[in-house]
This record gives sequence, structure tokens and C-alpha cells, in this order.
Amino acid sequence: MKEILTNNSAETQQLAAQIAALVHPGLVITLQGDLGAGKTTFTQGFARELGVQSRVKSPTFNIMNTYTAREFPIYHFDAYRLEETGAQDQGFEDYVGTDGVTLIEWPQFMADLLPNDRLALTFLRGNDDHVRTIRIQGIGAAAQVEAQL
Repeated sequence: MKEILTNNSAETQQLAAQIAALVHPGLVITLQGDLGAGKTTFTQGFARELGVQSRVKSPTFNIMNTYTAREFPIYHFDAYRLEETGAQDQGFEDYVGTDGVTLIEWPQFMADLLPNDRLALTFLRGNDDHVRTIRIQGIGAAAQVEAQL
């Protein structure tokens, strides 16, 4: 597991761009952390690096947003609202780990759909409101992505 300290949202987005340069279709990236920890900020930098021109925002009310990147789609889930209903039988498995890269905020609420191979990021707030420690763990085949950082 790697830990990277970012001092502001721009640095979080720079880290996201570095990771985006290493991804491939089928990769699942989980983004865990409290509200306001930087998960959507990360996704914005990630999507921008892959050529997304549209506005990237949290899919809190939609549960999933799809973005058209240069080479493959980006599926951005916010599973927070699935805490009580769960993700089973919702059709999400049609997207997770398929032809695009999937980013999942609040992955604990979609745990039954998470593949064994994934990149798990955990966002922790520092004492300063802008500082974040981001833990990165490549699980299974995604360990290759972690090793390249």
C-alpha cells in the first residue's frame, strides 16, 4: 500500500492524472472517504486527463454518471444512496469491470459487485482542511497500477 500526501485539490487532481495515465478498460477504482474528502475532486482530475470535456460532478442523485473519454467510457458511481437498498438487482453489474473504467464512491455499499482485481483508494483528511492522505492499494491484478506509481 502506498500513501501519498496532497496539500490541495490541484495536487489531488495531479495524482488522479498520474493514475489515469496507467488505467485500462475493465479496471475498477474504489474511492472511500468521508463527505468532502476529495473523491469527486479526484474523479474530476482523472476524467480531465482522459479527455472528458463535460462537467464532472458527483452522481449522488443519479447514482451513476457516464463520461465519454478519448478511448473508453468512464462509469462514475456514487453508492451512498444504496446503503439501505443495496446494489443487487439494479443492473450495475452491466457496467462494473466492463468496457470502461469504473470509479465507485462509497464502495462499501456495492461490496457484492466489487471484483477481486481493483485499485482501492482511501481519502483521509489532514489537520489542515486542504491536506489529504490518499492510501492506494492495488488488489489482485491492479497491484501493477500501484507498483507503477
